[in-house]
Amino acid sequence: MKFTLPTSDPDFAPDEPVRATATQRQRWAVDTMAVAADDQVLEIGCGRGVAVSLVASRLTTGRIVALDRAATMVRLATERNLSHINAGRAEIRCAGFEAADLPAHRFTKIFAVNVSLFWLGDATQPIDRMRSLLAPGGRLYVFGERPTAAHATANLTATKLLLEARGFTTARSSAIRGQGQVLTCVSGTPVG
Repeated sequence: MKFTLPTSDPDFAPDEPVRATATQRQRWAVDTMAVAADDQVLEIGCGRGVAVSLVASRLTTGRIVALDRAATMVRLATERNLSHINAGRAEIRCAGFEAADLPAHRFTKIFAVNVSLFWLGDATQPIDRMRSLLAPGGRLYVFGERPTAAHATANLTATKLLLEARGFTTARSSAIRGQGQVLTCVSGTPVG
């Protein structure tokens, strides 16, 4: 199941209370991360910016930097989060993760929701880069949504093994959502 938020939605307004429009998947992801007011957060693949809104609404001295390759998604995310951007709590960039200019050891939380780089091809270099961007004690969160429990288990196992092979200690979690979808998260903290 794919979630979309049409721009013609009469209930949509930039920076509206996100509870009315955020998908369960994104709310669960942000709740799972337990974003603190001073966190420095990086989102890889922000889409329309729903998670950006949820994270930024929890920040006071913290900041979220959100990346997406698609100019259309960046435009929509920017429109949705204009007040957070103007307040200095959010920055949205049109860039792929590999090419984005990001400061080392800066982010307390890095996350991605349904981003294929964790499951397709060789993720060694991106995972190593994420590790270098995390502040001491920082945590990486890889969220996914799968159609069956078997797919979710396979995804959790593969992601856990990938992170552990790149020097992370990991934790796993999952939640069942309506219509058979299973939300998954593997989080990891770099060892040493």
